[in-house]
Amino acid sequence: MEKSRVKDIIIDSFNELLETEGISVEVNGNTALMGSDSVIDSLGLVTLLVDIEARLSDEDVEISILSEKAMSQKNSPFLNIESLTEFISEQI
Repeated sequence: MEKSRVKDIIIDSFNELLETEGISVEVNGNTALMGSDSVIDSLGLVTLLVDIEARLSDEDVEISILSEKAMSQKNSPFLNIESLTEFISEQI
């Protein structure tokens, strides 16, 4: 799967989550997924990751984003959309 497709899936999922929460922000690669700059909380992040896994599964890509490898990385893959895109692309 191409990296651009992975990023599209993440952005689509994030936009849907924001819509259900009634949040309106411009989403791009630098959009924070966690920390003080994020517009979602930790439950929102978990919801987002589960949705991304489901969307990838629909495209025959089986991956566990919340893995020990993800949690043990020096630089968290959950900082922003770009870092998550990189991490998922590497796992595929």
